Amino acid sequence: MEDNVKKLLLALTAVMLFAGSALAGDRILEVVNPGEIFEKGYIQVIGESEAGQSRYRAKRAAEVVAQRRLLEIFQGLRLTGKTTVRDGMLSSEKIRTRVQGTLRGAVPCGESFDRTEGYARVCLKLNLHGNDSVYSAFEDIILKSPQELKLREIPAFKADSVPAVVVPSVPAPKVETPVKVEKPVVAEAPIQTTEPAAGKIKDAVKIPVDGIIIDVREFDFKPALVNRILTENNEVLFDPSKVLNQVLIERGCGGYTTDLQKAKALLESWGSKSPMVLKGKTVQNVTDAVVSVDDAAAVFAYDQKYNMLAQARVVFVLK
Repeated sequence: MEDNVKKLLLALTAVMLFAGSALAGDRILEVVNPGEIFEKGYIQVIGESEAGQSRYRAKRAAEVVAQRRLLEIFQGLRLTGKTTVRDGMLSSEKIRTRVQGTLRGAVPCGESFDRTEGYARVCLKLNLHGNDSVYSAFEDIILKSPQELKLREIPAFKADSVPAVVVPSVPAPKVETPVKVEKPVVAEAPIQTTEPAAGKIKDAVKIPVDGIIIDVREFDFKPALVNRILTENNEVLFDPSKVLNQVLIERGCGGYTTDLQKAKALLESWGSKSPMVLKGKTVQNVTDAVVSVDDAAAVFAYDQKYNMLAQARVVFVLK
């Protein structure tokens, strides 16, 4: 019995030591690359104190280092285009205030203390999405004060931009001329008309499409707090204004990955079972993906029925 108790105590001690040294063994990794941050949906940093301190002092020092590193990484994220969070802080008091409030939402994600050397390591995590997140703090700026983001205003893609379908003219019917009528009566051919957008949409949505994958792997596209989809005619097809407020907080401007299959899997987790893949034609200002007018018309048509833009069912595939 005594031997069994000793074995149990030794096993528990080993588990506790393993758990306490998780950070020291780099089992919790930093997430600091912008592409990885937007793909995973969070920033994760590790702060380390100097050696030779008590557990409490070492932990506090490590927390300060982690907070400083978190701010540094956060400031390097893009707001939109070539404007970073740091640029926004320098030009806008509102953004500076939001950043300070956002950092208070960082949560601990692990810690360790080396008793022999007297130093600590602390992990902090800042979520991009959800409550107490980057998007929840920046929501009103993104939706109501885009000028704070130095976002260039572009007209929205409209329904009348759907490619016109011309109805062929119908030959005039042959009319029998009564004997008593001196001049024959000739019916005029109907004037060519453009099919209403509603009719175009009805034809387009016969095959369900409830999500969009934008393939921009050929271009230098960068994820940001505000990514948009534009047309070749410089119109906005998709931006945060199209997204429901709560969805914007939960998903931002969509998802990011480097693999088509992962893009489909992500959309499926959001309820999209039949996405369409659009090939980006180019990129503007590094954060705006440009698609053809025909592709934009198709997206517009499907969106009328499946409401995918309001749900931010959009995934950008990056190189």
